[in-house]
Amino acid sequence: MNSFFINFAYFLESSKNYYKTKHFFYELLEDNNSIKRKYFDFFMIFLVLSTVAILIYEVNHELLPWLDTYETFAIIIFIIEWLSRLWVSSHSHKHLIQDYEKSQLLNQKYILSSSLKKITREKLSFIFSPMSIIDLLAILPYYRPLRILRILMLFRLFKILRYTNSIKQFRHVFLEKKFEFLTLGIMFFMAVAFGSTIIFIYEGAGVNPNIHNYFDAIYWSVITISTVGFGDISPVTIQGRVATLFLVVGGMGVIAFSTSIVTTALSEKLLILKEEKVIGEANSLKDFIIICGFGRMGKVLANEFEKTNQNFIIIDQDDETFKHADAQKLLTVKGDATNSSLLESIGINSGRASTIIAITNNDAVNLSIILTARSLNENIRIIARANDTKVKNKLILAGASEVILANEITALVASEYIGQPVAFEAIDDILLNSEGAIMDEIEILEKSNFIGYKLQAINLDKFNLTLIGVIQSKNRKEFIFNPKKDSYIIQENDIFIVIGYKDSITQLKIDLLSNKPKRVLNV
Repeated sequence: MNSFFINFAYFLESSKNYYKTKHFFYELLEDNNSIKRKYFDFFMIFLVLSTVAILIYEVNHELLPWLDTYETFAIIIFIIEWLSRLWVSSHSHKHLIQDYEKSQLLNQKYILSSSLKKITREKLSFIFSPMSIIDLLAILPYYRPLRILRILMLFRLFKILRYTNSIKQFRHVFLEKKFEFLTLGIMFFMAVAFGSTIIFIYEGAGVNPNIHNYFDAIYWSVITISTVGFGDISPVTIQGRVATLFLVVGGMGVIAFSTSIVTTALSEKLLILKEEKVIGEANSLKDFIIICGFGRMGKVLANEFEKTNQNFIIIDQDDETFKHADAQKLLTVKGDATNSSLLESIGINSGRASTIIAITNNDAVNLSIILTARSLNENIRIIARANDTKVKNKLILAGASEVILANEITALVASEYIGQPVAFEAIDDILLNSEGAIMDEIEILEKSNFIGYKLQAINLDKFNLTLIGVIQSKNRKEFIFNPKKDSYIIQENDIFIVIGYKDSITQLKIDLLSNKPKRVLNV
């Protein structure tokens, strides 16, 4: 028997399909950043609300056959979900392997029952957890002999707590502030006990016709402290009215205290919810850019990316810049860009982020961002800002793909503008004005039919485009200005720098993939 369980445990440990399937269910049920989890949550919320709606409909109507079938389908989904959660709650076979290998190492006899007890304890811990009990209570009333318990179907509404992250954060608020709420509860209990005792002593012996027992006094105290005051019980003695005044004032204090606790805790959680929302949106993006630092350069970059519909996310920890970026409804995460966990949650190591731009005012911070980003993703493109020329080589050694010397660029632009202001303004208009002629790059993709042909095979005049130069695939740092059309051979991954209208450039990119050269050119 022992050998069977051990062999089966090792079989599961070595099975890729087992782990792949379990990882799928884990993403579906537990991973907050998974896209599958978000769609599953929406689906389950719909099932919960629709089955509760069926319960309400059944009160005054005969249940239609198709509704009964639908409820059966929902129950099957709930059962599969509960069993799946029970499965992914722990790796049971690992206990068998660990205990067996430990016994072999110590030359002791392996006791199967000991491992089974550990597995059972873990599973029972999940089964008797609050959310698991809610799941079971939501399933149980479907059993026909227990239809009298159909009111328990309302427990399905509590299942929404599991599927809605925002509501889960409210639960965390109460857990984190349990000391404050315990203090508040003690104050409330003392006020109720004091008020109900006073009113019962002075008006409970037949003095007040509405107070028949001590429970009536407690009821009066609660509605008075809460400042609701239904008016069904009113004090008739001076002593009772004085007690009412104290209770009202005390009730206002209790409400103010509880409001301040909840407000403070929720304001802290709102930032977390907002960050999780941004991270969730980031997980649905592809080929996006991460901007680290939302200073002057960051704002210009964000504006340009918005014009070209480029997906991007901003990371900044300064309160003012964060509020400014948030006010513009940009995808913004408040945090430290050197934090590897934050970059991982955004998706820097998943292949979805194409570029990270480190443009803070601090070279040391930019260096840390480069090191962190490169350690997480060896292939990601990193563009960094160097505020000091002496730091440029250090940033390149750290892993930066490109380094921008902002001060030098500003000085060069100023000198060119002084020497040739008209030409400079024309180029500036081409580079920055997206409504007229623009400068763009066209990459020769591997599927292009023009690879191996001479440059003259591309009829640029047809598209009213001007070729400035070519960056070859062999040497990205070498720029060939105005190459000869009758001798330059087009190669895969070449990049053409052209000037023209946006629609013409777009059409040329399409033609390079879909069309073929009109005639074969000798290479």
